[in-house]
Amino acid sequence: MRNDNRGGHRRNSRDKPDPLLAVEWCRVIDHPDAESAIVVVTEPALHIIRLRPKPNAGVQAVGSKLYMGIDHSQREVVQDVLGFARIRDLSNAASQEMPIVIQQIIEESPDVFIQQFFNRAGNLSLKMHAFEVLPGVGNKKAMEMVASRGRVGWESFEQLNGDCNINAAELLARRFVSEIEDRSLQPRLIDLLLRQGE
Repeated sequence: MRNDNRGGHRRNSRDKPDPLLAVEWCRVIDHPDAESAIVVVTEPALHIIRLRPKPNAGVQAVGSKLYMGIDHSQREVVQDVLGFARIRDLSNAASQEMPIVIQQIIEESPDVFIQQFFNRAGNLSLKMHAFEVLPGVGNKKAMEMVASRGRVGWESFEQLNGDCNINAAELLARRFVSEIEDRSLQPRLIDLLLRQGE
């Protein structure tokens, strides 16, 4: 048993490992005032969690990237990890900012999202392609995207967006937000792309 100051939870060796232990970076989605908890989305696994800021850290701007890893000497803003945020308790501001911040994360990691999803996505069933889980993408659009991808795939979001006449990062962010808000939504791209092994 150990207490690692990540919220003070003791773990039993039979429990699943704490998915937050390996997290180093996160981005702010809500911090209304200097005394309140900072609500963030972790990178890359997109967990929504709450952090206690250090005294005198000041209000953190939405989208700011913060170090929250286990090396406390590198933490400039974060005092403690308070744990997972309840989605239903998020402020309106956090709910509105979450898709924008997640889209930022996606756009800054094209190697992950283009290579792992857009260039590899295939059929989920005989009748449905993985592209169809993206908001507004039906079967016809999905087949056009597959044809446009060809054998080589896309190198950048600009190329993908131009070829398919979509905003790929925005669509993927909207899908991720739907999965965060509704745990029963299947298939879960977050789990398939970002949380393997947790």
